[in-house]
Amino acid sequence: MTQPRVDLLRQISRTPGDDVGVLSHRPELAARYRDFVRSIWAQPQPSRRVLELVRRRIAYIHDVPAERQAEDYTEALSAEEEAALAAGDFALFDAAEQLALQVAEQIPFAHHQLSDAQVSACQEAFGSPGAVNLLIACSFFDVNCRLKKSLSVAHL
Repeated sequence: MTQPRVDLLRQISRTPGDDVGVLSHRPELAARYRDFVRSIWAQPQPSRRVLELVRRRIAYIHDVPAERQAEDYTEALSAEEEAALAAGDFALFDAAEQLALQVAEQIPFAHHQLSDAQVSACQEAFGSPGAVNLLIACSFFDVNCRLKKSLSVAHL
């Protein structure tokens, strides 16, 4: 079983009184949140790299530096890849990554415009369970950014 993002789990596991970790004041909620995060990152599809790409792209869309600057993801991106994500230029990435990034691009402000053809392409690229996981992950990353921004916190 793959391990979830360590920094995210560490951040939401803080004890009350810490300067970060909003969910730490509700341990049962923090535990359920951790379980949900684990379930996203533990799935075989899409790959952890694809999940990281869409997580960072959504953080760029929302301009949430703390979310896109997580340091302990196991597969680091090159400076060129990071710059491409920031610019919304996906040509550098492979076809499956481009597909996932195009979906991620729509989630924050145009999720109702995702077409059947896009979802079908995701199913072809990642399998049906992987397509579902991608859509859930993108939605979760979007909400995560919105919460951090609206609460003016670096960590949940």
